[in-house]
Amino acid sequence: MITRVYRQVVTIHSVSFYFLLVTCVISLALISTAFLGWKLWQVGLIIVIAWFPLIYSMLRSIYKQSAWLSIFSVLVVTQSVHFIEHAAQMVQIHLLGLHGPQASGIFGMLNTEWVHFLWNSWVLILSIFLMFFFRKNIWLWMLFIFAIWHEIEHIYIMSVYLRTHIEGTPGLISRGGAIGGGLPLNRPDVHFLYAVLEETLLLLAYYYEIKSIQFDQ
Repeated sequence: MITRVYRQVVTIHSVSFYFLLVTCVISLALISTAFLGWKLWQVGLIIVIAWFPLIYSMLRSIYKQSAWLSIFSVLVVTQSVHFIEHAAQMVQIHLLGLHGPQASGIFGMLNTEWVHFLWNSWVLILSIFLMFFFRKNIWLWMLFIFAIWHEIEHIYIMSVYLRTHIEGTPGLISRGGAIGGGLPLNRPDVHFLYAVLEETLLLLAYYYEIKSIQFDQ
């Protein structure tokens, strides 16, 4: 099963195993720069840049087969980076015991209400756009429905922020939230679970389309 999935993904993306391996090795080597006193966001930025050639090559290959799937791929890549940012924040909070500004993920300067709101708007808008071309994709429909809820929450958070200028408020269902006081989970934990669910639905939706293209061929 795993081998079959791997072959399907590689066939569509035309990714050289050695290209991928070299990129991973370079990324691991760049992580060591953190021990040289580099700031976390600097290390993260260099690693992102190191992945550009591989991602560009992958998107070119996909575009030759399906322009719409290449747009889908852009959403997958960008949302995956967003998911890693949430995962990094979980490590900072629950493993390193950090709090406040020290637990803002890799790119802490982007941990603002405006960025969160605009990012989730981007996911929702692109999901709607993709649904016009992949209407039979049930996973994409599920992503769209959840993205609506996620957007509603960030609209509420933004409304509070615009009134009070306070960032990091609990929103609707985090601890202290507007709906029944929220769940017994802090906002970073709830939104990490949001990121996990969105990433899972997105990958399932994407894989569904990869299989569809190969079947048509």
